[in-house]
Amino acid sequence: MDDYTNARSKTGSGSGIGFVIAAVIVVLVLLYALFAGGSADPNADPTASDAADTAPVATDVAPAAPAVPAGE
Repeated sequence: MDDYTNARSKTGSGSGIGFVIAAVIVVLVLLYALFAGGSADPNADPTASDAADTAPVATDVAPAAPAVPAGE
């Protein structure tokens, strides 16, 4: 008959507390990255527009002369 013991081998990974701590650290870093970034001014009026804050209007302008390849 085989002799099996209940003794724990020393090659085990322990109780896995290291994985739990690493997972908690990863979750905290992700939450910080999501929610601790720059925030908008809560008192700002979203309907108000300032001319300095808007991008310039792009207009299509036709070239003065048609483009001609250099070899022709």
